[in-house]
Amino acid sequence: MKLFGRRTLGLALGSGSARGLAHIGVLRVLEAEGLRPDVITGTSMGAVIGSIYAAGASPDDIARAAVTFDSRGLLGLADVTLHRGAMLNGEHIEEFLRAHLPETFEQLTMPFGCVATDLARSESVRMTSGDLVMAVRASMSVPLVFMPVRRKDEVLVDGFLTEPVPIAFARELGADVVVAVEVTGSGTVIVNGDGENASLLKSLRSAMRGQSPRRTGISGFTLAAATLETLERSVTAAAVSEADVLISPDVHDVSAFEFLAAERIIAAGEAAATEAVARIRRKARR
Repeated sequence: MKLFGRRTLGLALGSGSARGLAHIGVLRVLEAEGLRPDVITGTSMGAVIGSIYAAGASPDDIARAAVTFDSRGLLGLADVTLHRGAMLNGEHIEEFLRAHLPETFEQLTMPFGCVATDLARSESVRMTSGDLVMAVRASMSVPLVFMPVRRKDEVLVDGFLTEPVPIAFARELGADVVVAVEVTGSGTVIVNGDGENASLLKSLRSAMRGQSPRRTGISGFTLAAATLETLERSVTAAAVSEADVLISPDVHDVSAFEFLAAERIIAAGEAAATEAVARIRRKARR
């Protein structure tokens, strides 16, 4: 830890599916305030946004890509699989990542790392080198939604199960001060509505068309989402105490697949980051 002068600033971007679009707003404010991070780590959607930023895209570039998605574009990423164990294969997501990322970590413009969970050993896997697209794809592979990624003897799924906000990882990569952004879901369901008989896949498609599952009643999809969010919140609560500055955008009631609400979610990230600027300046001495 540097005792005097400028400190290395790390940004740990948490998991949260569509809520993770708030990371774009956070990055936009930090850049505007001259607080560009030196190191970035990310889990799940945090890995997606963080890697694209570390590849050289500006927050405005990422925001434009996010807000131009319509329901047809989102459905185009949903490649239904005939395999058991998940609803989506993930190959279309991988194609999207390859269109926006270099092949390897070594080609990025700043230190970056992402986290997945190895179900073969029930442990966190931190990745900083080699195949970048594979790593990010593994980090965002939500169980039951996406097929896991196989790497040698590992079975890799979403990192939120073990390290939803990778704060210690950012320190490992050289950060003196770590700003953490958590965008966990509420872990709740609405007890009225008429969605009780909807299948997981049908509910997923409805969500990607902009119909919030929280407003369509209880279904297998909403129950699974609430269960995963409850687990995520529990693991996140234990982790964020390690952050020097915590940013928590007001997106906790946004459902996991409300990507069509991108503008509102990004704005929430901007608002929360703006409130944190003074604290970040003090900690980072900038």
